[in-house]
Amino acid sequence: MIKEVICQIAEIINDLSKVQTLLYSSEFKDCPDEYESLLLKITIQSEKAVCKLRQLIYSSTIVTKRELMKKVSDAHGIEVKYTDGIFTVTLPSLLPKTRKAMNSEFIYDPLYFALEIYCSDIKIEKFRECIVCFTHIYSGKKPKIHIRDYDNIEKKQVLDAIATFVMTDDSGSFCDVYNTTEYAEKDGTSVSVMSKNKFQEWLTERRLNLLKIQ
Repeated sequence: MIKEVICQIAEIINDLSKVQTLLYSSEFKDCPDEYESLLLKITIQSEKAVCKLRQLIYSSTIVTKRELMKKVSDAHGIEVKYTDGIFTVTLPSLLPKTRKAMNSEFIYDPLYFALEIYCSDIKIEKFRECIVCFTHIYSGKKPKIHIRDYDNIEKKQVLDAIATFVMTDDSGSFCDVYNTTEYAEKDGTSVSVMSKNKFQEWLTERRLNLLKIQ
């Protein structure tokens, strides 16, 4: 058992050393056109290391997946709330692009367990016919060129997780999907689920709040 753990730790150290090498790579300075590609490599390599660490703690300690994911979701800053008939999940990052092969376990697991824990404490009647509102929040420091088209954003996994707990079905027969963009000090994503008769109220309140900020 100890030998196996040592081998797993060695693999993780190797993954992290690759991340460090990429971060210090001169390619960031010499090849600005490759910035996005390099950043993607670093992100994926980092996620591999983190997911291996998660598996290590499951296999070599008495910490359960539920216990760890609760701590991970808190560390990520995932927030879940249900107020006035509107269920809202806030993530501390933008959702990945659809063409990017991201590690789903890294994002999906903490979100799923945050939803499971919240919904086990608060009984929520599942929405049958509803509207799902994705608010894509961009740092005000980013140039407009970084604002993505809505059809280039991977929303399915997040919607699948939310639908499991608070929706009858996430097909087009039961829900409509609305996308909007706003700016704040840092990137993030907010997903709100509500009955269709709540949507106009939600949209009006959001616009008023944005006017106050401006």
